[in-house]
Amino acid sequence: MSSAAEVPTLSVAAYQELPLPHPASRDPKAALSAETIRGSIYLAARYGLGVIVRLGNMLVMTWWIGPHAYGVFVTAVGIVAFLATLARGGVDTYLVRSEVLPDQRSYGTATTLVLGASLGLSLAAAATTPLLARWYGNREFVAPYLVLLLTIPVTGLTGVPMAKLERALNFRSIAGIELGGQSAGLLVAALLAWSHPSVWAPVAGQISWQVFTLLATVVSASLSLRPRFCASEARKMLSYGLVLTASVRTWQLRTLVNPMLVGRFAGAEGVAFVALAIRIAEALGTFRMAAGRMAIAALARMQDRCEDFRTALERALFLQVVSLGPLLCGFALVGPFLLPHIVGARWMPSLAVYPFVAAGVLVNSIYNLQASALFVAGKPWIVLHSYATHVGLLAAGTLFLLPHVGISGYGWAELMSCGGYIAIHAGTAKIAPLSYRRLVPWVLILLAGLFLFSMSPTIFHALRDWRVTR
Repeated sequence: MSSAAEVPTLSVAAYQELPLPHPASRDPKAALSAETIRGSIYLAARYGLGVIVRLGNMLVMTWWIGPHAYGVFVTAVGIVAFLATLARGGVDTYLVRSEVLPDQRSYGTATTLVLGASLGLSLAAAATTPLLARWYGNREFVAPYLVLLLTIPVTGLTGVPMAKLERALNFRSIAGIELGGQSAGLLVAALLAWSHPSVWAPVAGQISWQVFTLLATVVSASLSLRPRFCASEARKMLSYGLVLTASVRTWQLRTLVNPMLVGRFAGAEGVAFVALAIRIAEALGTFRMAAGRMAIAALARMQDRCEDFRTALERALFLQVVSLGPLLCGFALVGPFLLPHIVGARWMPSLAVYPFVAAGVLVNSIYNLQASALFVAGKPWIVLHSYATHVGLLAAGTLFLLPHVGISGYGWAELMSCGGYIAIHAGTAKIAPLSYRRLVPWVLILLAGLFLFSMSPTIFHALRDWRVTR
């Protein structure tokens, strides 16, 4: 499986998934409900266990099938995962956030829209296969890519029953289903990789994961996915969902940079090395997502109290940085010594990209909650502009640097793309001017640590050689 199938930030996506009845709920005196707290606990547990499962999957796949086969898989699944997110079109978000309780007609209309979009995207993507083969200069990704396209309707339709569970605040079932799907995918992929190490092991794992999740959500939600159609309902779903999720879909464009651009100039192995660095950095940063959901739930109830809103946001930003930074720096320090023993020395090029990717994750932790605050304040277009700039800088930097400096060019592009967050900073300053006095020293120290610790093997060997020559 791949992290490409998951949204790598919390920001707007987290606000959309908040366990709140509707975004128009504005009771400044309301405390977090017991349902919200229990839901956040389940989400935190799911994130924690999910990290273990994803790391287990990563270790199995990288060790047994090797960089080339893993890179072919990441190239194929990266494109497919992005298309699967488009297929829902924000319809699932509409079902969760609608003021009117959805009935069977609503869920039937949603099923029709998602299924139609999924089939259309799958056929269009299949038709572009010759163009992709020309872009990459080979056809080795074609068979896995075409097979994985079959999962787009499965992944898309999962959003309909999942929306019913989220609306009911049934996060216990959601956590169990998501963890069960990841575990099923890991088991299938591991068994195939052990007996026949090739790109088809993670492909089978991805399919198993998505099919299990769809069947489990349908059973848990007690919802029959029967296509129906109501024109007025469809218009409301699309107008609401497409606008609300525009920022998330724009952000998810960054997931195409590795398979499309790195794959074009560095081949399948380059994609694999960058994907491993991204997977490690995002796995270490996963716990901030559960904490962020609770923080955003609080912010949604403080938006009419500017000082409390600002104080809560500053506190949340600081906690995210000081909890995430040491984890990222810790791997930068021990990674060069552990990686050869865990996944093999052939994966060492990933360490050239890791400090840059980790720095991007750390900087994002400063602005993802600010993006959510802007969304809560009704300013989603600022976030959309910021994310579009971010993705544009990442793509342009990768396109320019990677052919000249290798896969580390993707890393430098990650740093360049942080310039896109300027719009979020400026937008937040207008609604809640933040003080970075306590935060900036920590960020500078942690960023310096990332790059210094990543050089620890070089420093170690230099000191050893110096002592020998003496």
